[in-house]
Amino acid sequence: MILVVPVVVAVVARLAARLPLALRFAARDAARHRTRTVPAVAAVGATVAGVVALGIAVSSQEAANEAEYTPLLRDGHGSVSLSNPDTDPAAVDAVLRKAGLDDQVEAITGLRLSTDTEEMELEFRQGEEALWLSYWSGLGSPYAVGETVPDFVDIAPAARERADAVLAEGGLVLLQDPHASEGSYTLPQLDGDPVAVDVRRWSDDLPEPELAATAEAPTVLLEVSGTATVLAVFSPPVVEDLGLPTAVVGTLLAAPISDETEKDVAEALAALPGDPYFYVERGYRTPDEVRIIQAVLAALGGILMLGGTLTATFLALSDAKPDLATMAAVGARPRTRRGVAASYALVVGGVGALLGAPVGFIPGVAISQPITKDPVTGTTLLEVPWTLVGLVVVGLPLLTALAVGACARGRLPLTARID
Repeated sequence: MILVVPVVVAVVARLAARLPLALRFAARDAARHRTRTVPAVAAVGATVAGVVALGIAVSSQEAANEAEYTPLLRDGHGSVSLSNPDTDPAAVDAVLRKAGLDDQVEAITGLRLSTDTEEMELEFRQGEEALWLSYWSGLGSPYAVGETVPDFVDIAPAARERADAVLAEGGLVLLQDPHASEGSYTLPQLDGDPVAVDVRRWSDDLPEPELAATAEAPTVLLEVSGTATVLAVFSPPVVEDLGLPTAVVGTLLAAPISDETEKDVAEALAALPGDPYFYVERGYRTPDEVRIIQAVLAALGGILMLGGTLTATFLALSDAKPDLATMAAVGARPRTRRGVAASYALVVGGVGALLGAPVGFIPGVAISQPITKDPVTGTTLLEVPWTLVGLVVVGLPLLTALAVGACARGRLPLTARID
């Protein structure tokens, strides 16, 4: 880019023939004093290139995060996780009742797998082959218990009917996150096939986990429409065979929750023992730190551009004093000097920004490729922050030119007085 700057400055001077006097003078003077202009333009261009490159990388990564986001619940609905045995479900119900949400509550019964002294872990296998499932839950346990599939599980009506039939037979329903099928591992098709459930117990007294119980049950594997909020639904006979305790592991709020209600409920639940976790589905939201990074990039780019532009402008005005004095002597108005000062800033900042922006696209695209690449499909995302690019390429040079023009002296200082 630095090698191209002198050529571009000369071309701009040639194209300035039909521009107003101030712009024409600034462009030609910049070309005439390339030793002073080129470093300033290159510095501005390098700053803009860095801001654009980092802006593209940050925006592309954020676009990839948004594309990968899958909601846990319907928009505006909420859940309360009761993973700690110290949490009193009645106290949670009282908080929800006070907030006017008691008529929308669905208590979820699940397996209690942890105590103060030990942890239980479940493994599913068909024969000797382990089954790997994907889920993300806002409840206190990934394993629900019931004679039918809970309403919050988003599956097709025909699939729900089949799952309820398996549970009625004392079976097991496994739920598959649709994203799990995108990988190299593929789950087998299960429709009433026997699947073994192994319970392994972890404890500080045991050097390795021990097999505590095993049960086999007819199983159906279903794919949910969104995220699998629970990993499996156990029928009561299977739970009895495994000898595991059950409890209310969470509460679902099946109605839209306002931001104000969310804040009040979260504060009230935070005061309860056991620290129940309250979650409300709001869709994907850009993290505050990403917005801060984008703001810092714009501010840093503005400061560096301003510094380089002002330095070059003041040096140019100092060298141009004889020319400006000649203009004043032949009747140029005071605002002409201000116009020349603003034009210097616009030429340096504008040329540097226009050169730096396309240069910044090259590393920006290169950086965004590995950080947004999907490990399964190999696809990548590219998101250009056009607002940020427009700000540093158009907005900052214009703002700098206006600031310089407003602050420049309209008249040349007297260098001598003849009495």
